[in-house]
Amino acid sequence: MVLQIDTSAPLLRPSQLTALVRAVEGADPHDEDRWIEWKSTLDLTTTAGLAHIVKHIIGLANRQPAAAAQRAGGFGYLLVGVEPGAIKGVATIDLETLIGRVRPHVGDVVQWTPEHVTVDGKQVLVVIVDPPKAGDPIHCLRKQIDKFLPATVFVRHAGRTDPANPGDLDLLQARLLERTPRLQMTVAATPPTIEESPDIHDAVNRWVEQRRPVLLAARHQSARQPSVGMVGVHTGFLGPVRDTRTEEQYAEEVEEFLDGAQEVLQGRGFWDLFRHKPASLTLTVTNPTDVGYTAIRLVVHVPGQVNGYPEELVEALDGDRPGAPRPPKPLGTPFVRSLVPNLSAYNFAAHIPAPVYPGPGPSYTVRDSGSVTIEYDDFELRAEESVNLEPVPLFVLEEPGATLTATWSATAAEVRGRLAGEFTITVDPSTLDLENLDDDHEVEE
Repeated sequence: MVLQIDTSAPLLRPSQLTALVRAVEGADPHDEDRWIEWKSTLDLTTTAGLAHIVKHIIGLANRQPAAAAQRAGGFGYLLVGVEPGAIKGVATIDLETLIGRVRPHVGDVVQWTPEHVTVDGKQVLVVIVDPPKAGDPIHCLRKQIDKFLPATVFVRHAGRTDPANPGDLDLLQARLLERTPRLQMTVAATPPTIEESPDIHDAVNRWVEQRRPVLLAARHQSARQPSVGMVGVHTGFLGPVRDTRTEEQYAEEVEEFLDGAQEVLQGRGFWDLFRHKPASLTLTVTNPTDVGYTAIRLVVHVPGQVNGYPEELVEALDGDRPGAPRPPKPLGTPFVRSLVPNLSAYNFAAHIPAPVYPGPGPSYTVRDSGSVTIEYDDFELRAEESVNLEPVPLFVLEEPGATLTATWSATAAEVRGRLAGEFTITVDPSTLDLENLDDDHEVEE
């Protein structure tokens, strides 16, 4: 029986990782393969529990590239807290602490990412190991842990991870000796700044508090009215009718409007921020060589209090900007009775199919783990070419003036090795206009 999940592409988004947990829950105990390992529970505070994580990370990294590429884009997965028939969960551990404890044993060459996934109210740890590449070194244990000595080489077999035998070492040596050109490229933030995320909720609350007394005090200013008889004869209107609302009824209308406006304006604020270029990270990638690269996979980690937009929020912000809220007419405003039906109250929009705008979607995946990791979709880079990647909107909660040192790593098809580097980003004060959220102004994109 094969694990019931589509493995034709990498499983990296939160929804995909949740589906992977569900697939393991519904799996057969014998479905573990070279690309996936699971454990019902594990005490990550013990040496034995940490050794289990270390062993499988090294084993998944020591797979053969061609075989690994047949499942989930070559990524390997270790799940802790789930087994066939049960999601048992695992005690939550700070992911940065876990990374710090594992790194001395696996080294800095192996690329892996831990994620927490909540399913049925229980936390499952998912460790994602990057695909192996031709020319990769033979990964070994860098520091003793539990009963395993330094230099132990772990390899992944079907459903288990073992110390390497002579045949495994022959395959790993052949992988190492696959000579291909080495990747050379530079990555920089352009501009080297990103704006802090403003407090949209606070701005909307201020708007409400400022508008309340103005609306409550608003009164209709009389103006000369047209002749009732002429209007009735030629247009079907009977003329103005006195406003019968009481002070209390008008005050209730104002509060109802402010409650609705608060939600709409918050939506407008996030809609504007999502499209506010200075609040996005834009990278320029440059190839200084005379060799073109294909299928470049770039992963960037931005430290600090930085987060991506959740999938559900991105979907909510995908449409048009929410319409401006309309306040109630000032107290005393007369209304006009008509002989014809009140067509203005008819919801025509509900009977018109919503337009569908096809598009490629974002060309990146954002993973939150206390900070943020961005993985860009594969792209090409011609010889001596520079490419601006798609801007990535981020929530930045660092103070203005803070400097963030981002790290990156990249691989490419038919190119040996993994290239790594870093760049800095300075946090600037927000320039997003939140004082006029009720205006239909143009949003600079």
